[in-house]
Amino acid sequence: MLELIYVHIDMTSNAVLSKGITHTDFTRSIVHHPKNLLLLNPSAEEGEYDMHSGLKIIRGQENVDQYFSTVHRRKMNEEIKWIDFSDVTMLKELTPMEISELLYFGHMKTSLHSPFFYKLQNDFVFFEFVDHMTRVYYRYIDEFYRILADKITRVILEKVNDRKTFFKRGVSVEKLDGELLKEMKPILQEGVVFCFDQMDIKGKEYHIPIHVVEDSLWKTKNFAYRKEPVIAILIYNTAKRTWRLIQEDEFGFADLPRQA
Repeated sequence: MLELIYVHIDMTSNAVLSKGITHTDFTRSIVHHPKNLLLLNPSAEEGEYDMHSGLKIIRGQENVDQYFSTVHRRKMNEEIKWIDFSDVTMLKELTPMEISELLYFGHMKTSLHSPFFYKLQNDFVFFEFVDHMTRVYYRYIDEFYRILADKITRVILEKVNDRKTFFKRGVSVEKLDGELLKEMKPILQEGVVFCFDQMDIKGKEYHIPIHVVEDSLWKTKNFAYRKEPVIAILIYNTAKRTWRLIQEDEFGFADLPRQA
């Protein structure tokens, strides 16, 4: 079972660095589905070669969905790197400087200027690394809160039903409202770990401690995050089917909502 979800949001670039949220989780929950993809890995095997950019492209919703399905099925031993775009004809309008920026973006995982290109009209830039980390740039950051809410809901669903015996029917879990997570923005900008391996079950309530670890990714390994302060606790009540958040006021997040 999943032990943790790490999240660090950079509101300047709408970039989210995370661990525990996969490409599958991403494509399952997004609303703005890519119509075409420009693969930022020059050695990518998939797609068709675009002479102008020198990169592989996947055109059309059906082919994009098939590519996503292929990524989901196979065990990846290479990084997933792509940027979506709206119109194939606009690829021909990219200048050498813009193509250079895209190649730099693909190599360094950070943009020289804006991660959102006018000619591409992209909604995302997606990177998944071999160490199960992802960095995703969102034109609409609400997409991420939806993805995170869905992922946490699925984890709790698994935890709740793991306690059921073989002869008892599984129970459903009320979906975590993304609006609650949006109100947690001050916390998520700090860099936090949702710690499922230390989740406390108190009667009908599942208490998920949230540790602040900032950008110290090494703390997600070897349980080092457990030694960091608990900045808040996310709670799911199975009887009332409600989610709520309890935060530590000493960290200055007293304005966070208490229930959703």
